[in-house]
Amino acid sequence: MVTFGRYRTVFHAAQEPADAFTDATRELRSWLVDKAKHKDIDISAYDAGRVRLGSGIIFLHNARSDEDGAQTRQWQLREHQDGGYWLSSLVVHAPPKPKNAEPRTWFWLDVEYVRTAHDTDDDRKPIQAAIPGIARKLLAAVHARDHWAELSPTPILIRPDRVEDLLEILTDEERRLPAVVASPHSRIPFDVWRGKVEEVTKFLPGLASLYILDPLAEADFNKAMGGAFGVWGGAVRTYLPDLDPAVDEDAVRHRVLSEPRIQADARRATQLLAGLPRRLAADGRLPGPLSKLSRTVVSVTSSLPKPPSLSEEDTGSSLVAFQREIKDLRQENGELRELFEMAGHEEKKLREEIADSQSDLVDVSADLEAANEKIAELADWVRVLRRRLKEAGRAAEAYVPAEGPTNLPTQLPEVLDRLDGLDRVEFTGDIDVVWKLEEKAQSSTWAQTAWQVVLAFQEYADAVAEGKFKGDFRHWCVEPPSGVAAISAGKVKSDESETVRNNIKMRRQRNLPVPLEVNFLGRVHMWAHIRIGGGAGMSSPRLHFYDDVHGTGKIYIGYLGPHLDVKSTN
Repeated sequence: MVTFGRYRTVFHAAQEPADAFTDATRELRSWLVDKAKHKDIDISAYDAGRVRLGSGIIFLHNARSDEDGAQTRQWQLREHQDGGYWLSSLVVHAPPKPKNAEPRTWFWLDVEYVRTAHDTDDDRKPIQAAIPGIARKLLAAVHARDHWAELSPTPILIRPDRVEDLLEILTDEERRLPAVVASPHSRIPFDVWRGKVEEVTKFLPGLASLYILDPLAEADFNKAMGGAFGVWGGAVRTYLPDLDPAVDEDAVRHRVLSEPRIQADARRATQLLAGLPRRLAADGRLPGPLSKLSRTVVSVTSSLPKPPSLSEEDTGSSLVAFQREIKDLRQENGELRELFEMAGHEEKKLREEIADSQSDLVDVSADLEAANEKIAELADWVRVLRRRLKEAGRAAEAYVPAEGPTNLPTQLPEVLDRLDGLDRVEFTGDIDVVWKLEEKAQSSTWAQTAWQVVLAFQEYADAVAEGKFKGDFRHWCVEPPSGVAAISAGKVKSDESETVRNNIKMRRQRNLPVPLEVNFLGRVHMWAHIRIGGGAGMSSPRLHFYDDVHGTGKIYIGYLGPHLDVKSTN
């Protein structure tokens, strides 16, 4: 079985379960009624609760309530066509609601074409699902959210009084989907350009949150975002999750579609805008409340036979045979259910692996683009310096090689081995956690970044101990003294959020080991941390540290590994 061109949207709404199930049922029926206008779908069969709605059209439904209060409804429509079938799956899930908390119900919709094993035409062009009518209906019926971001069918107008709200949405750590922001055109009337923006974003509903700045809001937005992250002149910019405006090298992740390209070929511009959000949605990691669910709708109900009409002389033997048949059917039913559960488990496992690969790919791309920009920048500097040396009559010096090559570490454990040669940095964490990162393709890049962090730690600690610097490590990176080792200040976080600090599980994860001379308990909370890697997402490792330069004269690295839990992973 091979699937093609999946459309996926996942969002939540502040609805009680009963209201969400009602909305989903109503919009699902409305969608089927629309489809029945050009397909042989028997709506009366749907209303009667039958499985077969027409020739090659199967509809399954399942409802489940768990002991912890969670409620789930699942619907699945299969429409057989051309050696395969269209599979439309809708899951509406209401997790257990904490006391006095606002209700939150999740919607998960997948539509894809599935080729069966009998379809042997390998040359047939893959079929991509368009935005399904049920998606547009659900987005119009409920207040769909991606945390703070509203998922609307058309771009939301941002006036000056809403710029601050948009900035909070873009930098929200719990935003899962891209946010697409369009700027006004300097020469085309705003209403006309707004129509053009609606046209080129028509394939994005459910895949991204959509916004358009009005002419007065554009300047305020760009001033707040900074030049590297702004959007202007009719351009449309796609801001990926984990946006960090403090890190200039992060800007390359957030692609800009220019006004000339939109004007030259609106059809191609529409496809370009939808391409990446669609791939991220189709293969991305599901939110925590949905991660344990499967789209599989278990509808295995073997019909039990009616008891036979028995005469007195064959009552005994026939009854025994009938009971044996019932037992066999129940056993078969149980085995089928087990197979469905196993298939659901394998689906979830595969889904997680694909999500990991997708996240890794995005991070590797970000690392590569940032590295290429840095190489180009350094190459420009070298050319300028060589030209100046020649102009100063020192041409021979322009091409003198470095005294010795710089050997960067290629493994994270190697970084820790090199700490033996430094007197200001000590690793107190779990080396096994560090080794697990070596399974990732970008581990060598992470090792080099971690080594740059360590060198910056060493020089910072030396400067503080000698009384040459009075700030903390982040201030060292914000305004590094001339010629010292430092890293991008945007990678350094001096503290954690209140959510993390107040959560017992998250606090415990960050309570990390230190020598007894630092703390008599042998542990301290290491709130300060550094992002290792080009991407700002959950897949980029974190280095948690404790600055005790004013005490023992050292910086202690208590953790180097995958991102520890935050609210969005809980």
